[in-house]
Amino acid sequence: MRQETVSIDEMTYLLGEYDIQDYGEAVFSKEPVSENGRFRSARSMIPFEQLDKRAKDFDWTLYGDNNPDAEKGRKMSNAFVLNFQKFRRDGKGLYIHSATKGTGKTYLSYCLANEVMARYDVNVKFTSVLEYLDLTKKGYSSAADKEEKDGIIKATVLLLDDIGVEVSKDWVNTTLYQLINYRYSNKLITVFTSNNQLEQLRIDDRIKDRINFMCLPLHIPEVPIRSMKTDRANSEFVNEILKT
Repeated sequence: MRQETVSIDEMTYLLGEYDIQDYGEAVFSKEPVSENGRFRSARSMIPFEQLDKRAKDFDWTLYGDNNPDAEKGRKMSNAFVLNFQKFRRDGKGLYIHSATKGTGKTYLSYCLANEVMARYDVNVKFTSVLEYLDLTKKGYSSAADKEEKDGIIKATVLLLDDIGVEVSKDWVNTTLYQLINYRYSNKLITVFTSNNQLEQLRIDDRIKDRINFMCLPLHIPEVPIRSMKTDRANSEFVNEILKT
């Protein structure tokens, strides 16, 4: 991990660059170096370049005109933001899923998390399942690891990315069950993203039962908007360089 400080809008932030397995390098803002503790987003572990994204930045029109799944997803996303206190009262989160990679599942979770942080001043943490399992493997090797793990477990809103990519093993099921059952028992909001429908997850049935109770499903249309954007950008770049 490499760390450095940067200044933005008269605030100084500590950045950490991580090399995450299967994801590549990513930069996160761990916390503001400033004494001002109000900047919850800087401690959320949401990638730094996504911290300014809000619900309005998620473009549902990319999935095509009159797409019923997009319309349902948009309504559920709006309901999550506008009725957040009801979601919080009942400990309800979202299970955002689509079988196609690059549909915007994780990006939507960022947008919604940033929106509720801004509106309701709540504590949010982001982690992938693989990162959390790796952190747990360390067995509290340092006080910082323990603090990070406790912060994930007890966050008011937890974004748990890519559930279903982990290998099905007893210790994995036990670790995930402990995390999810704690949040279920304490009515803490969890937003999951997955490439699988809930019933297709190859994990302990107890975990699936908890998630089913904790979350409302939100199906992202099976449209690979990330690759579409990449193809468009590459095409524009080729057109630009061929003009010279």
